[in-house]
Amino acid sequence: MIVLGLVGRPDVRLCHDAAACLVIDGKVVGALEQERISRRRHAKGEGPEGAVRALLDAFGVHPSEIQAIGYAWADAPEGALAPETGIPCGVRVTDRLTETILPTLAGELGTRDIAFFDHHLCHAAQAYYLNPHPTADVLVADGWGGDGSTSLFHVADGCFRLLERYDRTWSLGMFYGAASAYARLGTWGAGKLMGLSSYGRTSDLRYFSFDPADASFRLDRRLRGSLTGGRNWDRLGRQWLDTFEASSFPYTPDSANVFDYAPFAADVQATVEQLGLDITARLRRLSGEDTLLLSGGVALNAPMNRRIALESGYARVCGTVAPNDGGTVFGAAMLAEALFGKAPEVLPADGPPPIFLGPPVDTASIESALAARGVTARALDPERLRAETVRALAQGQVVAWFDGRNEFGPRALGARSLLASPRHRTTLDKLNRVKGREAWRPAALSLTADGFRRLGMEAPVAGLSDYMLCMHKVDEERSTEAVAGVHVDRTTRGQYVAAADDGFGALLTAVGEDSGLAGVINTSLNTKGDPMVLGPEQAIDLMAECPDVDLLVLGPYLVRRS
Repeated sequence: MIVLGLVGRPDVRLCHDAAACLVIDGKVVGALEQERISRRRHAKGEGPEGAVRALLDAFGVHPSEIQAIGYAWADAPEGALAPETGIPCGVRVTDRLTETILPTLAGELGTRDIAFFDHHLCHAAQAYYLNPHPTADVLVADGWGGDGSTSLFHVADGCFRLLERYDRTWSLGMFYGAASAYARLGTWGAGKLMGLSSYGRTSDLRYFSFDPADASFRLDRRLRGSLTGGRNWDRLGRQWLDTFEASSFPYTPDSANVFDYAPFAADVQATVEQLGLDITARLRRLSGEDTLLLSGGVALNAPMNRRIALESGYARVCGTVAPNDGGTVFGAAMLAEALFGKAPEVLPADGPPPIFLGPPVDTASIESALAARGVTARALDPERLRAETVRALAQGQVVAWFDGRNEFGPRALGARSLLASPRHRTTLDKLNRVKGREAWRPAALSLTADGFRRLGMEAPVAGLSDYMLCMHKVDEERSTEAVAGVHVDRTTRGQYVAAADDGFGALLTAVGEDSGLAGVINTSLNTKGDPMVLGPEQAIDLMAECPDVDLLVLGPYLVRRS
């Protein structure tokens, strides 16, 4: 059976992170975000059609072969069929929105019916089917997920149960996004706020709290403002901004110095971490389960994930490659597979984490891109290519690394990356110029197990560190070996990369043999405001536009700045 999972509508202003997933016989063969095609960050107000076409072309599937389509939001219009199923929150099936979501593909599809699923259920199914645990709890926390903001699920052998769902008013994602906007970092600046929080000293203020005993939320009694339970996204955001201005320092969102907001950011981060711990305590109390899966945009909060992994009492805590809204396409596809075909299975326990899901890139397409741009490149065998890359990194150069199928999701994980040595601060300055990033923001490290040990770091957390979703403490004395990759609070958002004979793992091993530290600074291959690079042409263009990029590794080819 061939199934599409989709999210994103061109007729809905607030839609974002449109994406598509292709599943064949219960296996994910590819997935792609629409922003990689349209080159518009977060693909706001876009449908996923460009991503769908790219996947179908890449994997040789004709639209007429599509047998089922799942959509990751309960968007079906009135009158849609509501089949009797055991799926929580129901499912609606209709063909009335097919031409809206896929305007030029609708007439070619093997089915025009789209099954619309609950958004948080798709988050939960994504986490479940991209992990190897047949039985698990799932915590879904994001900004807005249909009729709630946080959902607690339990899954056993593919059977999902919604245990509890919490009101939109208590949205962790909305709270954090509004705080980012208040600190002049933008509504999409959650990652920046997370980094800024390390510079501040927390007070005893926790903006709101959660009681695991009775599942009740409470505002801190010292808060002033107009937070009275906004049911509308824009209204709730404005209410939080009013509350921050009335209750927090600075008392205005117009300070010119971002560090004025560091204590505020620290209190916001501490609030979210405690909420995460208390909500997981509630979930474990309801289920008694030992495995916890995290999904929803709030699961990108690496310090919160670290505390949940260490303090929640769960034996296993795992995330996915894309806990944000784009990742719900995996859940939508798998739920559609279960609804119309055979129930899919969870991943095998001995398999690699599902990361590199974009269209394949062959050498011929790289050679065509080089020729079209008039770029001179050298083809090298893998060992020589690694040696040249290691030498460049050791000399403090910035390397653009383009290798095979792109990683899905918002994190650079070794396929579309900008790399630099963490040993010297000056390299980070160069990297920040390429990215247009503020100098105070932290850099992330990608390391092998030897790299983790060399820095005296906390051990990688399986299912979190693979996806750069966990913060790790670094030994104080050894942190000087990676001074540019360790944040002011002596942590790094470390990605664990398995040692390998080829690819990114082999590069890190070679870096370790040369320098003693099998690790590099790793950030996404893009410039400010642009999505991550998808094809080789975009990688070449990025190097041409950025004089601080010294070397481009493009498959088997090496391009030097001359």
